[in-house]
Amino acid sequence: MTTKPHLITESNLSTAWARAFLHAHDGANDTLVVAIRDFDGEIPSQDKIIATELDKRLSLLAIPKIDHTALTIVPYDKWLREGKISIEELTTWYLESMLPRLKARCTKNRRGTYFERLVSYSGVNSKGGKQEVRTVNQLAHVINLWKKKASNPKPSRPRQSALQLACFDPAKDDNGSPLLGFPCLQQVSFTYHEKGTLEVNAYYPKQYLFDRAYGNYVGLCQLGHLVAHSLGVKLTRFTCINASPEVGTKVNDSDFIDLLRSYVSENSAETNE
Repeated sequence: MTTKPHLITESNLSTAWARAFLHAHDGANDTLVVAIRDFDGEIPSQDKIIATELDKRLSLLAIPKIDHTALTIVPYDKWLREGKISIEELTTWYLESMLPRLKARCTKNRRGTYFERLVSYSGVNSKGGKQEVRTVNQLAHVINLWKKKASNPKPSRPRQSALQLACFDPAKDDNGSPLLGFPCLQQVSFTYHEKGTLEVNAYYPKQYLFDRAYGNYVGLCQLGHLVAHSLGVKLTRFTCINASPEVGTKVNDSDFIDLLRSYVSENSAETNE
C-alpha cells in the first residue's frame, strides 16, 4: 500500500512535537515531515507546561532530558553566555573542554556527538595524486563561504547545495552493529528564500518521537539561530524529515497522553482553522 508523507505545520515547537508524537503513538509510521513556520522570535516558542511534563517522564525513565539532547547538537547556552562568540572560538572550547566531559559523563557519547561531527568531521582528500586525512569544521566553512559571497563587489549568496553538513560517516558508522544508537541524524542543510533569511533542515532515517525528537527540534533550531546570527540574517523556518518515525520508549501514561491531546486540540493551527 502506498502512503503519503504526513505533514505537520505549526509555529510553536511544543505543538509541532505533540502532534508528531501523537501521530506515532496512534500507530502511524509513514514518513513524517515537521515544519515550523511563522515564528516571531529568534527560535520557535515553546509551551513550558508541555516541556516540563515531558522532562519529568524522561527523567523517571533515565532518558536524557530535552536540554541534554539539544546539547549534543549545539552548546547553545555557552554561546549565549559568552556573548555569541564566533564559531571558531566555540569550537575550540567544545573540543578541548566540553567534549571530554560529555564522553566521560555518558557512555552514549563515547562515539562522539553531533556538534563534534559538525565542527570536526574527518575524511580522506585526494590531492596531487596523494591521499590525506583532512578535518573540516563544517559550520565554519558554511558561515565563511556565505560571508565571502556577501562581501563580493556584487554581493550574492552561496549555492544552496553547498550548505550541507554531514553527521553520518560510513567509515566510522558502517560497523555492522544491529543497534548503533549514534548517529540517528544523517544530515543538516541550510537554505534560503527571502533576502536576509535562513532556514534549517534535518534528515533522520529513524527518529524516536518520545525519547529524542523534542530535544532534537530544540537543538536544531538553536543551531539555526547560531548560524543565522553569524551571518546577520534571521532564522525563519525549520523542517525535519523523519523517514521512519517511532515512539521509542513505550508510553503508558494516560494522563500525559490526555494532556497532549487536549493541548493539541486547543493550540494546533490545523485544529483551529
